[in-house]
Amino acid sequence: MKFKELKKSLAEKVSPVYLLTGDDAFFLDYSVKLICGACLSEPDLNLSVFEGAEAKADIGAVFSALGSFPFMSDKRVVIIKEYYPLAADVKKLKQYAEEPNASSVLIIKNSGKSDQISSISGVVTVDCSKGDETLIASWIYGEGKKYGVVFMPEAVRKIAEFCRYDMTRINGEVGKLISYCAEEKVVTEEAVEEVCSKDTDYEVYKAVDFIADKRRDKAYEAIRETLGNTGDSQRLFVSLYYHFRTLLYVSVSKEDDAALAKSLGTRDFVVRKSRAQAKKFTPKRLMKIVDALSRYDEAFKQGRTDQTSAVWNGILTVLVS
Repeated sequence: MKFKELKKSLAEKVSPVYLLTGDDAFFLDYSVKLICGACLSEPDLNLSVFEGAEAKADIGAVFSALGSFPFMSDKRVVIIKEYYPLAADVKKLKQYAEEPNASSVLIIKNSGKSDQISSISGVVTVDCSKGDETLIASWIYGEGKKYGVVFMPEAVRKIAEFCRYDMTRINGEVGKLISYCAEEKVVTEEAVEEVCSKDTDYEVYKAVDFIADKRRDKAYEAIRETLGNTGDSQRLFVSLYYHFRTLLYVSVSKEDDAALAKSLGTRDFVVRKSRAQAKKFTPKRLMKIVDALSRYDEAFKQGRTDQTSAVWNGILTVLVS
């Protein structure tokens, strides 16, 4: 099931074995919170947590914890983090899933692919991949509703863009905005501009738009602002490089959005936004920029230039391209 379906599913039934898998740390942690909230009344007494390496070294300890009776609670929860079992342990998990302890819940929380576990009958898989625009907007509106604060649609869009659709950052910024706008009870686009911190990748996206339109003064201003906010010139350089490399891939690829997003390890809507921006460049211009940034990066790594020179030569090359 998708992350957004978990809450409703838990209201109907708590399953004995869950596999949480995906690349969004916030959704992974929040899923654990939802499951524990649905079945634990005394977490301090009925929660056992194992790291993946611990479980691999002694899977018997995990099953022993699962076999223990809960204390002052209906359920006991056992969590294994980043667990990618050996074949022999997969067999043991399969046997447990066939006859689980009715008073225990096993949660396996993995950021990577877990096909061996998800294929086991009885394991409920929760997809905790990064959310799409609809899920993110729904979550923001829901958080506002809890505190009687209305988020305007343009504010929601701006929050997602500023945070580059990262839910951990979005969660933090939404909390700040709810406090900031508690009196007015409305979060506007202007409030987001005033309160929210902009992700480096968002600043790069904005600067690249200026570069595409040959508004070099505005692009330089945006880059200087980013450096002033972060103080991390190397991160800015890396963000520029990967952003232009993505634009190049998007401009020459014949794949559809979904296939290209999978190849690039990103989301469909990121590809759509990149396509729109890539149309402002020719593939030749993008190739020239990517090649130049790659050369400066290589020169720094090989010790032929210092970091500051590599970063600023790369930035200036991009600005005059």
